[in-house]
Amino acid sequence: MSASHYTLALIALCLIQGSICQWSVWVDRSISVWEGETVVLNCSFQYPDPVRDPSTVTARWLKNSPFPGSLAAEIYNNKNLERVSSEVQLIGDLNERNCTLQIENIHKADTGTYYFRFELGQGNNWSGEDGISVNVYGRPTKPYISVPTEVIESDEIVTLTCSTDNIDQRGKASLSWEGVEDLTDLTPKSEEQWAGYSWSLKSYLAFIPSHQHHNQLIKCTVNYTPYPYSDETYIMLQIRYPPRNTILLVNATQEEVKEGDCVTLVCVGNSFPEANYTWYKKEQSMNKTEILNTASGDILFKKISRKNSGFYNCMATNYLGHSLSSEVEIDVQYKPDKVTISQELLYKCIAEASPPAVITWKISDDSINLTDPRVSIKSEFNGTHTVSTLKLETTASFCVSCLAQNKHGVSVTERCPPGSYTKVLLLIVGVIASGAVVIIIFIIVAWKRKKEVIEGQELESDSQPVIYTEVQTPKKTPGTQSETSGRREKEFAYANLQHESNGKQAKGQSNRVEFLGAV
Repeated sequence: MSASHYTLALIALCLIQGSICQWSVWVDRSISVWEGETVVLNCSFQYPDPVRDPSTVTARWLKNSPFPGSLAAEIYNNKNLERVSSEVQLIGDLNERNCTLQIENIHKADTGTYYFRFELGQGNNWSGEDGISVNVYGRPTKPYISVPTEVIESDEIVTLTCSTDNIDQRGKASLSWEGVEDLTDLTPKSEEQWAGYSWSLKSYLAFIPSHQHHNQLIKCTVNYTPYPYSDETYIMLQIRYPPRNTILLVNATQEEVKEGDCVTLVCVGNSFPEANYTWYKKEQSMNKTEILNTASGDILFKKISRKNSGFYNCMATNYLGHSLSSEVEIDVQYKPDKVTISQELLYKCIAEASPPAVITWKISDDSINLTDPRVSIKSEFNGTHTVSTLKLETTASFCVSCLAQNKHGVSVTERCPPGSYTKVLLLIVGVIASGAVVIIIFIIVAWKRKKEVIEGQELESDSQPVIYTEVQTPKKTPGTQSETSGRREKEFAYANLQHESNGKQAKGQSNRVEFLGAV
């Protein structure tokens, strides 16, 4: 009911009762309010006719007594507003004979009985005998949960405390916990204390901290009766514990890691505070562990290569301890590569690939079949390496091809035995040597012929006479004649020739020439 409606109802009542209502004040009997709230004291008054000028009416509100004096405390006086608190205001219209009062931000000290008195002058004053009882309750403060500075996972009991104060002793307050069912089986203990002007209440919750309690939401609620009120507060429980359950995850675009793929290794650990990470890599071919230069929780290979193959693990560490993950093998697969053939007493083909390559042989000599008993093939697999050995019991000249293949591709390499190159080389050397001999013989023959021609020309050009001084013929014997019968006889004569040098003969040079010829 509004203040105006309330006034009209009272005036109607007075008209019924007659003169009794010529001087009167009507107010509520009681009101309860929380400290700090705004309270409205509904009020109306009546005085006899003739109606006086409302501006001459003095409106006063008194506390604890309806009459001015030592017992009464003046709360409001429209003729002395300087002494009125700014939180107190007359909101009723005196022209409407409405004396409703409003008090803002009321305090517990404002608890008491309030009376309205109006004064018309010339002794015409009236105080309402019935006052309005105002009960101001202290509003409990918002609950506060206090936690030890550092809660570490251990076997020792830790206590959480929820507290509230400013509780009026006339009311009853209680504290309750939520979200602690998995925290402890112990029943919280409560304690109420008088703080001189109000009561305070505390509730204690004891538990053994575990990493499972980390980030658990805990709520504490205060409930107040008989004047209904409740308020609550939350905390996120922070439990410090060393790393545990550390695992290494591989985030790849495909299940098979191929050379050139983008691969991320992620180290996942459970700890608080957050852990630092150490990465380890063990080579596949040797028992050697390398510490990688990173403290991040992940490693990114934008284009992974075969050099990144190996066994990886990581260790998460904080100031409370550490946890090591299990090893994860990263097998980077690639097509056959680095295919070589080595020959000693046999042929050996070594191929590096992932998955390991399958090696097949091919021989250029069609007369040699790989199923021939003279052919022996043995293959071995060692990680990413495939070693195939080809042994041939033959001296034939041929070339050998090694084909290494896996599902990602094929590589081929060929090698010919030294003997095939030697025969070709010898053939070339033989041809060159034969050609050189022919050329030399030709040069010698040509030189001799030229020399003979030159000597013959010298003899013909010589104009000096040759003098035959002596000619001798061998004597024929009977035996000689019989041997030569039936064939042409050949006779030899010896002649001494004397060459005239026209006086140009050198000293010591003989001028006698012996000529042997057939006659």
